Formats: sequence, C-alpha cells, structure tokens
Amino acid sequence: MDDWKLPTYSQARDSETAADDDETLLQGSEQEESEDGEKAAEGSVMGSRRSMKSTFWVVLMTMATLAGRRVLGPGFHEAYPFYYVLLIQLGAYACVAFVVLLAKLKNFRSRRKPEEKYTWLETIFIGFRILLSSSIGAVSILCVAQSIPHFPNLPVLAMLPILTYVSDSLLFRFAYTLYLLPRGQSTSWRRVYRLLLILICASLAVYDDYRLNIRGLIVLLAGFGFASLAKVVSKIGPRIETKGAQTWETPLQIYLLAGIPPMVLAAVATVKFENLAAASAISQSWTLLYRIVNLGPGILLQIIFSSSMLCAYPFISQEHVGGALEEISEQARDAVASTLQAGFWTFCLGVLGNETNFVTWTQVIAFTFIYILGVGPKHIGFYPPRVMNLVLRLFRRRPLPIRAEPWQFNFFLITTTVVFAILASTNTTFWVDTIAYHHNLKTWLGPEKLILDTLYRPPQLRCFDIVIAHSEGDPIESITNLVNTYARHWSIQHLAPRVKVYTKDPSFNLTESNAHVLKGEFEGELSIQTLRNVGGITGSFLHHLLYSWEFLPVQSLFLNTNPTTDLVNSLVHTRFEEYFVSAGFPIPDALPKTGFLNLGEHETCWCGGCYDSLGWEDTFHLIPSMWSAARPGSTKCESVLLTYGNNFIASAARLRGVKMEVWQLLYDALVNEDKANAWAHAPEKMPKKLPGEGTIGRWAEGGIYSEGDSLEKPYLGFTIERLWGVLLQCSTGEVAWKCPSLERGWRTGGSKEDCGCIE
Repeated sequence: MDDWKLPTYSQARDSETAADDDETLLQGSEQEESEDGEKAAEGSVMGSRRSMKSTFWVVLMTMATLAGRRVLGPGFHEAYPFYYVLLIQLGAYACVAFVVLLAKLKNFRSRRKPEEKYTWLETIFIGFRILLSSSIGAVSILCVAQSIPHFPNLPVLAMLPILTYVSDSLLFRFAYTLYLLPRGQSTSWRRVYRLLLILICASLAVYDDYRLNIRGLIVLLAGFGFASLAKVVSKIGPRIETKGAQTWETPLQIYLLAGIPPMVLAAVATVKFENLAAASAISQSWTLLYRIVNLGPGILLQIIFSSSMLCAYPFISQEHVGGALEEISEQARDAVASTLQAGFWTFCLGVLGNETNFVTWTQVIAFTFIYILGVGPKHIGFYPPRVMNLVLRLFRRRPLPIRAEPWQFNFFLITTTVVFAILASTNTTFWVDTIAYHHNLKTWLGPEKLILDTLYRPPQLRCFDIVIAHSEGDPIESITNLVNTYARHWSIQHLAPRVKVYTKDPSFNLTESNAHVLKGEFEGELSIQTLRNVGGITGSFLHHLLYSWEFLPVQSLFLNTNPTTDLVNSLVHTRFEEYFVSAGFPIPDALPKTGFLNLGEHETCWCGGCYDSLGWEDTFHLIPSMWSAARPGSTKCESVLLTYGNNFIASAARLRGVKMEVWQLLYDALVNEDKANAWAHAPEKMPKKLPGEGTIGRWAEGGIYSEGDSLEKPYLGFTIERLWGVLLQCSTGEVAWKCPSLERGWRTGGSKEDCGCIE
C-alpha cells in the first residue's frame, strides 16, 4: 500500500539513503540510560549526518522559496500566485510525462512477467484516495502561494513551515480517534509538550512582527492545515499490500495521476481570480535564464519530492500517530532539521534582496528555541565534531571518526546547546539588523544635507493648517468627522489650528448653518472654498500650496474625505497620534518637530521602473525627474518610497524647499482642461491594456484603473499621491525598514522617527 500513497506527503527518508563519505560514526561504549535515550542516542550516532537527499531538499526548497518571493513578493507588479503555481505544475507534469514516455518506449518490446494485479475495487479505492489527497494538497499549495505577497516579513515567514508538523499531530490524532486510520501505532502523549512549546514560541514571534498582515497569516496557516489534511487522507482506509514489481519509474507513474488535481485547480484559480493576459505577458518577457531561475527549483522540488515552496519536509510517521515533532526516530529529526534549516537559509539569503524588515530579539530567541526543541540537544551535540571535520576537509585532511563520547555526555550537551543558542541568535540578529540593513541602505541615494527653506518665517508662529480635500460624491459627514478628530486633538490645540475645506462637489451647500454643522464641537476657524471639479484630491492640495505659499504655517495636515472603512480611519488616526511631533512654541525651530509624516501605508520600488502591488506603474516617468527636482544636483536614484492614502503632514520648510515651479508644473498638468494638449492626459502616457486583458486585475471594479482617465480623476493623481515622500525628501531607507504597518501601529524598540522625518 505504501507505494500507492500520494508521493507528495507519504514518502519519508529511508535510512539507506544516508551519505557514505569518509566521516565515520562509531557507537560509544557508554550510553545514557533513559526510557527512550538508548534508541535516540543510537539514532544520533549512527545517523546523525543528514543524507544527501535531505540536503538536496534544503537546497531546492531554499531556491524555490526565494524564487517565489522574488516573483510574488511585496512590490512586484500585480503578483499572480496562482498563475505562478500553474507554471510550476505544468512544467513538472510535462517533465514527468516525458520521462515516463521514454521509459515506456525503452521497455516497449521487452517481455514482462505476469504480475499480480489489484482488484477493481482496490484500484478504485487507491485512485480515489490519491486524487482526493492530491486535491487537498493542491489547495494547500495555492494558499501558501497566495500568502507570500501578503506577508512582508520574510524572516518570520520562512520559519513558520515547522507549524505543519504541529497540525500533523492534531489531525492525525483526531483521525485516529475517529478510527479512520489503521490500528497498531503508538499513541504516546509523552512528547506533546514539544508541540505546545513550539506553538508558544511561534506565537511570540508572530505577535512581535511589526509588519504582520492578518490576512496573509490566516491564509498561510490554512495552507499548513490543508497540507496536514492531505497527509491524513493519504493514510485513511485499510492497508493494501503493494502488488507487482516496483521500479524507479513507479512513483513517476503515480504522479501522472496525482499531478492532475494541482494543475486543474491552479488553472481554475488563475482564470477566475487573476489577470491571465497580464500574467502571461510578464512570464513571456522572461529570458530563458530567468525562466530557469524562477521555475526550475520549484519544478525539481515538485518532481523529486512532490513538495512546493515554503513547506515542511515531506514526512509521515510509520511508528507513531502524530507528526515529526513527536517521534524520536532519526528520520523524524532529520525532517524537522531540514525544515528549519531551509527556513534559516531562505531568510539569510533573502534579506540581501529587496527585503526591508528587522527581526527582534524576541523573534530570534523564539526561533532558536524552536530549533533546539525540534532537533534536540543530542543532535546539536554532534555539531562541534562535524564542524571540526569540515575544517579538516577544507585542508584536505582525513575526517576524524565521531563517537558518542564525549559529545553525548550531559556536560557537553548542555554546553554545546547553550553555545549554539547564543551564537545562532546573536549572529542572526547581526546578519539581518546590521549586515542586510546597511547593504540595503546603499541603494537609498540622496544629498547628505536636506534642501529646506530655513529662511522662511510664517506670518503667525502660533498656527496649524488642516487642509481637507472633499471630492464630488463624498459624504458631507466625513468632513465633520475629520474636523472633530484632528482639529480638536490635544497635540495641536496650543497652535490654534485652522481648517480649510476645498470641495469639488457642485451641489455642496455653503450656507452659514451648514458651516456651523461641519465644525461640530470645533471652535476655531473653518473656511470652505469651492474649486472646479478637475485634478482630483492632489489638485486640491497643490491649489492650497500654491495659493498659500507666502503664509504657510510651520506645519500643515493634509486629509481627504475619500470613503474608507471605520477601521482604516481609526488606523490613520492612530498613526497620527503615535508619530506626530508638533512644533514648539514660541520658537518652532528650538525643538524637534515632524517635517513629513505619511499617515498611510508605503511600498518601495526601483526608481528607473517603478510599479507597485496594486498595478500602478510610473507611465509618466515622474519618479526620476521629481527625485532630481526635489534634490538639485542629485541625478541618480535607485530605491524610492511610495506613499499611499493622500493623508500626510508636511512642514513649510520642506514644502518650500521644493521650487515653486515644480509644484506649479504638476498643478497645471492636473487642472488643464484641454485634454487634447495636456501632457497629463496624453495617450502615450497612459497605462496600456493588453489584448484580451478585459476588466480584470487593475482594470476590474475597485482596481486602480477601474475608471478611465478623466479631468475629475486623472491618472496623474495616482502618481502624485505616491510622490509626496519623494518630493518632500522623506524617501529614506530608515523609514522603509522601521515603519510598521498600520495594523500593527508600533514597533518593539521603535521611535517617532520610524515613520516620518523629524526636523
């Protein structure tokens, strides 16, 4: 029966595959006497070295996950996870089918001995179980792929697949309780404490993630759960003895059946949820080498191990009802070690790419404990002699034989484990928070000295402007909510805030009674001005900036009434409360104050070809030119920070630090009603819809380009929305790395400079 189980989840590592090199493992004369110590020690001595098979799995898993992260990660132009999975499944299935065809042709004329065959009932049962298990596994693959674009913190993401073994234990025990699994296996609860401790450590690491995306976490955990469920389904039912000769191509032949559901489900998900035309155009633009790098590791991983990116080592216990974390065999320990080490190498190499996330000591210590709990001190105890043998190999010396003594003595086990924990945690923190951080900062270019208008003095030192852009169709109540939320905030009450509302709704009633209603409980000055309905939200902000150039206050808060959920509004307000630093009084420059603070989310992109995960792209090529315009003398830029939401705070020194001509250029482009001669509406500047793309993806309802370019809502406004940080000289690597997501609010060890620039 074992040969007919789903290859994806049923094949554990055989001890016969252990590598045979010059390093000799000898059993010591003294072994620790404990209930399971003898068996564990023997396994550690005789099979402590990982097999070439598991090492190869770690390499492929690391490469496949990094490739998936590169293609699907944050900042990619409209990530297409289902299409990416479909490409891998098609490639793997085509390769397997080709190899099986060659094998069939080779043996076409050879005589075969009569073989005992399965009955038709057994065949139906086996086929149904394979298809059902494979279908559930396919859902797991799609969930994991879907979570990658929504999980910003790679170090945390890479270390979570170990939770698959936790769900293995829960689901296998549940199925065993329901008598769905064959009897005769151990059901001991002695090692369940490891599951609880690993769950606690993983929960601490996730809780301390300052970029945590709840949606991404839920989808990822669902993927791990479906992977465990697929394993359980592959074991459900009676045992059926294997019949017929088993050859090297037998697993490949089984894959021809098991590989159908992943292809079909990936194809259905791609057609239904993704922009197939755009995804195809992106993949077709890849060079041959880029195709091999992006798809090759995933295809090999699927063929050889029937695994996908970001998953645990395929292991099913043959002796115990539960996962690899509960079994003491060397195969189980090898599976756990392979899973953890693949995650370790994934984030160690991945953080040198386009990753901008710190790790905290809580996370590092938590994952160090997970590793120690997973592989056990006895396994770690052999690390020193293995390191010494590695050094000997480098100098072309014969490795020394490894014995249990003295490495398995309690003193050496404790010492080795403690030293390993200290070295692993400190070096991981140093690698991510120092090496990778400074490596990435080299791509954030700019002048050493900010270009600020330090000579400007506002007419009134005690003043603070709140600028509200109201668009046609926006609810009137949103103005009142913004006024009561921000104008009456304690941090700016001493600055006598003024509210200026710019509305582009022609039906807006400007009666005195309405103005009084809009003020709510705010007792300060509130003015309302109606503008032509052109230029969108950014046009209103630029209008205020240009017409208030000579009497700008020290700081201004720019808000808009674009309808959003109450949750988003509360998150924006929380960002304002936690990171805004008001100007001092009576001498504003005497104390630090906020120079720029974006109240929304942000993304990073490359200056020369900028696009984001929403499908926006810099078709106007404004990022490089505006970078140089805001930083005269700095003609080269690489990494830039994109801002979202059109809610931000800016100081007069930064607003006036950019030449007035630059603001005027953007404003004129937005409000020019002669579309035929306006560069903001030039056809060659517009994003192009691919043949067959239709109304899906970024063109779908609710997408960034769902509405056509118009005078009221020009596409140029989307670009200027993302340019506020670039124009106001707060597009820095420090903000890109340190600023938490709106959902999390604050970072452990953070400061008010994390999300903005302080003057």
